Amino acid sequence: MLLSGKIHNEGADIAWYKEGQGPFLLLIPGGNGDSRLYTSLSTELASRYTVIRCDRRANASSTGDTQAELNMAQQARDVAAVVREVTGEKAFVFGSSAGANIALALTQNHPQWVRGLVAHEPPVSDMLPDATPWRMFFDAVYQTSLKSGSAEAMKLFASSFVGFDKNMPAPADQNGSHERFLAHEFNVINRFVPDISVLRQSGVPMVTGVGRASGDAFYAQTARELARQLPCPCVDFIGNHTGYALSPGVFADELDNALQSLSHADT
Repeated sequence: MLLSGKIHNEGADIAWYKEGQGPFLLLIPGGNGDSRLYTSLSTELASRYTVIRCDRRANASSTGDTQAELNMAQQARDVAAVVREVTGEKAFVFGSSAGANIALALTQNHPQWVRGLVAHEPPVSDMLPDATPWRMFFDAVYQTSLKSGSAEAMKLFASSFVGFDKNMPAPADQNGSHERFLAHEFNVINRFVPDISVLRQSGVPMVTGVGRASGDAFYAQTARELARQLPCPCVDFIGNHTGYALSPGVFADELDNALQSLSHADT
């Protein structure tokens, strides 16, 4: 049975959804902030976990100032509030893309609510040994949005994604919210760099994840580099950047395996 509700935090009502049975698992959505992207994955996991997903503030069914700049620390406080109010105890945390960055911020700022972390293809490109070309690329995407609109900007952004249909207009995890994403979230997300020393000291077991179809995409490089610096394992998952939506059954099994490894590390 799917339960839902809202938690008021810092001037916004954060929508949450819960189903299943077993250990708590929080799913944090990426660029468009809409947890419906995880609906199929949640269904696949519900026999093994009590799955909680939430819409990020000012996105989907959550309220908040739609003109406000995304604040990573506030995003972490929002999801920490969801875990605290819905579970009352630590939860495993999975985030993909921007959701992985927020999951990292949650873990470094509020480790007391994180039992284990799976960061799937986090776009932390400033961590790369040669980050300059990607910084220039992201700046070009943003400038394109200002000069030519969101459609052209997302077309340029999509050119950096690997393992997708070439006719695809934009990455799947951005559907429906291009304007807000580009105006108020994009620059903050792609400039986020986690505090490696704080993460190391948190005591939270972690893995990063890379899609087997993602090749050498920038977000695959960042997942491997983050794993190298922490250090922690880097786990392969089915599909591309949105494998959790395109192949939810297999992805759920592979995520379960990763979470089981974190569970053993936690004991």
